[in-house]
Amino acid sequence: MQPLGLDPLVSPIELTAGLGSVNVPTHFANITLDVQGISEIPIYAGFTAGLEPWGVGLLGQTGFFDRFNIHFKLAEGLCYIEVP
Repeated sequence: MQPLGLDPLVSPIELTAGLGSVNVPTHFANITLDVQGISEIPIYAGFTAGLEPWGVGLLGQTGFFDRFNIHFKLAEGLCYIEVP
């Protein structure tokens, strides 16, 4: 969170679950998500060190997938984001 300019010591924290883990400490903050210069949207995002071992981030159902139409072509390694 600190590389993003967010202070984990003052952000609200909740225990979340996902990717086979439960009770993962997750810090939340209001941020603006820039989708490749296509759209900027304000979201309430959660950040956790629980995904660091995989080197990934995760976008959730609320705040991202509920605002865009997403199409995956896994065989081609492509993801299409359609802005309504």
